Amino acid sequence: MNDKYSFEIFTSSVRPKLKPLLPLETYRLLRITGMMELFGESTGPVLYRLGKILSSHFNLNSEEELLELIEHLGIGIPKVANKTEDIIVIHLFECMTCAGLPITGELICDLECGFIAGGYEKVKNTKTKGTQTKSWTLGDGYCEFIIEIY
Repeated sequence: MNDKYSFEIFTSSVRPKLKPLLPLETYRLLRITGMMELFGESTGPVLYRLGKILSSHFNLNSEEELLELIEHLGIGIPKVANKTEDIIVIHLFECMTCAGLPITGELICDLECGFIAGGYEKVKNTKTKGTQTKSWTLGDGYCEFIIEIY
């Protein structure tokens, strides 16, 4: 983000009745329907890259800070399910994109995947690759992301 549009300025709003909250259905309408209409088959890679870009704008010094940020922003409730030297498995509960959606057979949480992978790039100061393996839209009760550390 450039200095004109830093995260800090987004935290203020002048919405006395509506408050700073955005209904989940509005986000999903923009994210799922709008983005698919605009980008078609490239929606997933675009959102994954966007997630990495967005997380790079935060000063993250630890895994704990990253996990707290994900929950604070309402992206979901992350839990580290497994961790080795080069793989981190994150379970994301109450995912903002897919929690409660019907089974479609598609993995659609590319923004979340990119945000988590990008956050680990900041924390670990190295490249990462994220892959989603579970989702509400596959019949799971949470999302699972495999983060490979390079």
